[in-house]
Amino acid sequence: MRKDAFVRCWSAPEFLPLAFKQSGLTLVELVVTLVLAIILSTLGVQSFEHLFGQSLADSSIYSLRTALALARSEAVSRNASVVLCRQGDLHQNCAGSSARGRPDWSRGWLLFVDVDRDKILDTSKGDQILREFPALNTSVVLRWNRGDYVAYQESGRLHSLNGTFCLRNGSGSTDHLRELKIPYTGRVRITSGECSFTW
Repeated sequence: MRKDAFVRCWSAPEFLPLAFKQSGLTLVELVVTLVLAIILSTLGVQSFEHLFGQSLADSSIYSLRTALALARSEAVSRNASVVLCRQGDLHQNCAGSSARGRPDWSRGWLLFVDVDRDKILDTSKGDQILREFPALNTSVVLRWNRGDYVAYQESGRLHSLNGTFCLRNGSGSTDHLRELKIPYTGRVRITSGECSFTW
């Protein structure tokens, strides 16, 4: 190969296209782009908040269902009266022993074997704490229309009549309402978007 042909192969082309011509946005194009970005991000945040609220409501009510299923199971397997009570201000202490009213159960729950069947946690009388459930998210309110406790007999049936838990997320959307009904037989049923009693 001749030297001048080699130089021609490896040298820069004589003509460069105007591929690197600088261009920019006008002020109108920039403003329209920013407005669209703000609208899309706002819609995305609202959708995320809605989805988060639904997820929080679901996880909270399923946590309660798990606690109730465990209480029923323990009552049957131990052949004893087992109580799930709402957590009080003190550590490992039930908030009360009333079977009336619609108190808030959001602080968490205690599961215990009720040896003397008085629905009151008293370890000095032989009551045994089985499990402590943590408080729910602060934006969630959970109410039970039968007072401070849910008690199961050895058969797995309730000690009381049917009852209903209602859960509401702080957003106020009906999508975030959950209802958990417990019939006398002790098996639970969950529904979404409704609550049969007023707050």
